[in-house]
Amino acid sequence: MKKNILICGYPNTVLRIFIDVLKDHYTVHFLSYSKKAQYTEIKKILGDTAYLLDTESGSKLVKLSNFLRLFTLSFRIASDKNTQLFVAYHNHFIKNGLLMILLKWCFPKIKRIHFPYDIHPYQFSKELKYYYIENGKLPLKNKFHGWLSLFFDKICFENAHKIITKGFENELDYLKTIYRIQNKPHFVFNFLIEKKDIAFKESKNIKDDKIHLVFIGGITTSEVADNNYKVFEEVLKQDKIVFHIYPHIPYLLDTLKHHENLIVHSNITKHKELIQEISKYDFGFSISIPPKNDFLQAKMASGIKIFDYLSAGLPIIIDNKHNSMANMIKTYELGIIVPFEEIKNIVNYINQCDYNSLLLSVQRNRERFFVDIQSNKLIEFISDN
Repeated sequence: MKKNILICGYPNTVLRIFIDVLKDHYTVHFLSYSKKAQYTEIKKILGDTAYLLDTESGSKLVKLSNFLRLFTLSFRIASDKNTQLFVAYHNHFIKNGLLMILLKWCFPKIKRIHFPYDIHPYQFSKELKYYYIENGKLPLKNKFHGWLSLFFDKICFENAHKIITKGFENELDYLKTIYRIQNKPHFVFNFLIEKKDIAFKESKNIKDDKIHLVFIGGITTSEVADNNYKVFEEVLKQDKIVFHIYPHIPYLLDTLKHHENLIVHSNITKHKELIQEISKYDFGFSISIPPKNDFLQAKMASGIKIFDYLSAGLPIIIDNKHNSMANMIKTYELGIIVPFEEIKNIVNYINQCDYNSLLLSVQRNRERFFVDIQSNKLIEFISDN
């Protein structure tokens, strides 16, 4: 009989892939904090062992009811003698932290794993950092929630037996002076390309044609977040560029719609459909202005869009400020690195590249990031006592 794993968190693409790897080895019980993103796809994978406990929308009474159901269900699943592991996923600090404490006290034999989506929020709580720096004054309610999040974030890291991240091998080094995690086993789950979704592009001469760039995902206009809106403004000034954007929040682009070379598309939630759609463009775009007050955001950011671009067979355009991603792209010849001060001259950098050679390199080297390559290593990591 398969052992049980209890996973609580936000249902995004990384978690869907993670669950897909686990499902043949464990009975996965997933308690979703949201109906957004990939919940429907995860529900298809797990069926009756996926539970929606939306604590983000609805009335206060509904949120409270779901919050209580979350703990009731967690307790019921953890009470099963067959339950072996608990995974606290994504940056839902307070809920995950409370569950960490509950399981540590009531079910000490269950191994606890913390799987944060990104580590860069952990140097300072997002609620405090963004609200305070932008507004200069933080309401007491937000301040309390921010410090509470930071406290439970600490609980998640320090009370987990093991830590999984989706970034890079050395990223936990930046947190070892903040949290007691020096000796915790660490696994990097960043092989996120699924063979079933990959697309292949044919050779093309881009020097005489318009250059079609594509961006997928979130758009930020804030000075204290990873700002890509200002980058879009610079890129759209270049006549040879046609910029296709599949945004999560379309209205943020309204002030740019006067540019004839901007094409805003509807967001596509089905992963395979998204990959096939963007494969018709020339480059995946991943340039943004790192926040001045967030050292780790530039140093260790590892956006899922990078792996989506590679799945689509697209060479990637990235800036030199996002160190780890830029080094990965340079090492495996997956695209073009543009010095940050040269964003206004992107066309020159594109014209200097051997595009067809880049296409072949992407198809060859993206195999390093296939999910299958690390599946057995992941199972061994979480199963090892």
